Amino acid sequence: MKILTVALQVELIKLRRTLAFWLMLIAPLSIVGLTVLFDIRLAADVSGADRDAWSTLIRDTLGFWVVLMLPLFIALESALLAQLEHGQNMWKHLFALPIPRWTVYTAKLLISILIVGMATVFLFLGVLGAGGLIQALHLRTDFHWGPPDPSWATALRTTGLVFLLSWGMIALQTYVSMRWSSFTVTLGVGIMGSIATFIFVRSLTLAAVLPWLLPFNALDPYIKQGAGLVAPLMASSIFTIVLTVLGAWDLSRKDIL
Repeated sequence: MKILTVALQVELIKLRRTLAFWLMLIAPLSIVGLTVLFDIRLAADVSGADRDAWSTLIRDTLGFWVVLMLPLFIALESALLAQLEHGQNMWKHLFALPIPRWTVYTAKLLISILIVGMATVFLFLGVLGAGGLIQALHLRTDFHWGPPDPSWATALRTTGLVFLLSWGMIALQTYVSMRWSSFTVTLGVGIMGSIATFIFVRSLTLAAVLPWLLPFNALDPYIKQGAGLVAPLMASSIFTIVLTVLGAWDLSRKDIL
């Protein structure tokens, strides 16, 4: 555990002042900005904001995040983190150190999870800031800003579940980015996942098994899917465990010339 802690500290040091670090803030806030533009331009009777502006803002922000941004964000972050080693040929140096190779892989995965978790926090805080800004600037005086229904507790729970259900996707993209040195391969998998999310997001069967679609199941309080969370959470857990073990084992066998 001590060795893993050291590996995590090293990854955090390498993360500073990189594009991967700034994307953690830029990606969620760009989705919040897109949602604000989307909602204030829609008629209130279409968006539902005349009845419950907070729930409308939360629903649309989480929906855009899950469908439009999250698969690409995870793919790009995984690729950028892996390129810190691939791009500078740091594998020889890492593998010369007296540490188990699995700690290198596990540290990369945990940092990716941390980044997505922080981005999720910024996303929720951005929703709160955006709602306050719309009210302060009187951008839509017809919006009703009473207590949201579902409640704030449900909004927090839904946002947290989106994060938990993304772990399988993070594990997949981490494996791909560490297995192949090509930035294009990692990003290509993310693009395919994003397309699959957009096309099959309403498929109850695929939404319960494909890693890119799993986070959408968390939005049931706002976008009725009719599916439970047991199968998606199990699928995300299985993807995470299997791909982590596979990735750590594969890296332990990696030959560096």
